[in-house]
Amino acid sequence: MATALRFLACFLLLVPATEVGAEPSHGFAYFGDLKYPSDMTHFDYANPNAPKGGTVGFTIVGTFNNVHAYVDRGVLVAYVDPRLGTPMYEPLMRASEDELASYYGRLAESIEVAEDYSWVAYTLREDAYWHDGEPVTVDDVLWTFEMMKTEAGASWRVRYEHFDRVEQTGRRSFRFHFTDTAEKNPQLVILTGGFTPLPEHYWKNRDFSATTLEPPLGSGPYRIAEVDPGHKLVFERVEDYWGRDLSVNVGHNNFDRLAIHYFFDMNVMLQALRAGVFDYYRDQNEATVHTAYEFAGYHEGLFKKETYVMGNSYGMHWCVVLNNRRDLFKDIRVREALTLAYNFEWANRVYWHSGMDRNNSFFMRSGMQARGLPSEAELALLEPFRDAVPGRVFTHPVPLPKNGLFGRNRDTLLTADALLVEAGWVVEDFRRVNARTGEPFTFDFIVASEEHERMLTPFVDNLKRLGIDAALRKVERNLMVNRLRNYDYDATMRKLYTFRVPFPARMRDQFTSVSADQPNMTNYAGIKNPVVDFLVEEIAQATTEAEMNAAGRALDRVLLWNFYVIPEGHPVGRHLVYWDRFGHPPLGFEHMNWTGFPVLWWLDEEKNARVDAWLAGMKGN
Repeated sequence: MATALRFLACFLLLVPATEVGAEPSHGFAYFGDLKYPSDMTHFDYANPNAPKGGTVGFTIVGTFNNVHAYVDRGVLVAYVDPRLGTPMYEPLMRASEDELASYYGRLAESIEVAEDYSWVAYTLREDAYWHDGEPVTVDDVLWTFEMMKTEAGASWRVRYEHFDRVEQTGRRSFRFHFTDTAEKNPQLVILTGGFTPLPEHYWKNRDFSATTLEPPLGSGPYRIAEVDPGHKLVFERVEDYWGRDLSVNVGHNNFDRLAIHYFFDMNVMLQALRAGVFDYYRDQNEATVHTAYEFAGYHEGLFKKETYVMGNSYGMHWCVVLNNRRDLFKDIRVREALTLAYNFEWANRVYWHSGMDRNNSFFMRSGMQARGLPSEAELALLEPFRDAVPGRVFTHPVPLPKNGLFGRNRDTLLTADALLVEAGWVVEDFRRVNARTGEPFTFDFIVASEEHERMLTPFVDNLKRLGIDAALRKVERNLMVNRLRNYDYDATMRKLYTFRVPFPARMRDQFTSVSADQPNMTNYAGIKNPVVDFLVEEIAQATTEAEMNAAGRALDRVLLWNFYVIPEGHPVGRHLVYWDRFGHPPLGFEHMNWTGFPVLWWLDEEKNARVDAWLAGMKGN
């Protein structure tokens, strides 16, 4: 026995460090422990007693000519891209909607993660099958990985650029290995969890790089039953779906059929919804939410409008980006003056029916949103840079001053004028000019959408009251893409996405010095600030949620008080409009970032009959 133990000890010493991993688990948590044990019965937010059956119709404004998600050509139909969620295919893991960032095995029975994040291993479930009855195998995983790396569209190849290879380690097990240059962190694990194997036997005699309208073979709870190009796509529930009894699927996939209706025109779509052609729409236009549904079905309680607060981070939902590469915007006083000149409260009332909140954070509604004054943990990070950041980072809370809902924002315009004069920009003959050179204060806003053009028109008018000659220029979308790639603009409108657990690479692209001058990055403001660089790395290297949040709040303050962007707003809530045929779980709990539709909803037979009777009566009249 002693000899055997000595042999085992010697063997373990010889195992390379990269082979060391945690014990196999039924899931993976970015921070801390999983909420649900391996013997869970269902997610708390799912209804295990939800009835099965019925058809639900929803809509897209647009068209489509392709159902193959792995090519970057054609116009892809909605609801078939695994990156956005699809019922056709099974990914290795499913995210939990009531945890910060936890994932549970779906196609995978278990997951094992290397201690240094150099690899991630999975074991497939024994009874997983494609819709034609063939088993899902490791060979399918290996073949799919090769296709992702060599034949799929560019966006897929980029997605897996840090994946070096896949190694089969057993009859049902395999291991993803990452490149030496990949940043080893839990984000890599999450990326593997979304990996969706495809059936090699189906694709081997088909052109993987071509668009198609032939329904592909899948492994998920639904298959495509009907394709009407540009008009309609119908999914039908697979009755013998292999994963229907998995605990992670209990209460999910309740409808027999999912019908996606396409319309070319928004107004026609809204009329079709009111007429009962389809059932559900998530309306994100505040104007139509408040004006388009005043009809009999709504007033009689058969058509519903619901608003819920998302549980996820909005980031900086929309903002006016000031290009700090331009000399005009290098002075922080100028940037602050322009920020004060923007009258968000007036625009919110006029354009959005007061349905927006101001983006007083780059991490709205996340744990990294700065509130009040800095905490001790934030001060510990910020104190070494006291002389390198604006003093208000330490002394002032972050919200911007509020203007009145009506009339001009006179008080903030007066403060803006004082800041501009202090920065050396004075008014002469009703024009703002540089006191030393006489150069006029002039710049352009470059936008590509009519909505942004409308949003910025009152701002341009306000700037003229300060003597600033600002022009608003709308350009074609392809030209806009090229301008963004080369930072060829003075100011523009952008969304700066951040997530409840940010991707380090994305944050570096958006905020750090290394990406400021490289073309085709997302540091649209041209931020070059060593304090920002430091805090981004603190977020990237955080090992606990508390560490990440403290660094995020500190970063939030530094970004906001440097006025790199002019914050716009984000929706107070998400709006759902639908015929009252359905039941659904409670919306808007802590981490839930979606409506659960249609995956967690179900048909209520009593409600459905009531709506059908009313619509029939309306048509009879």
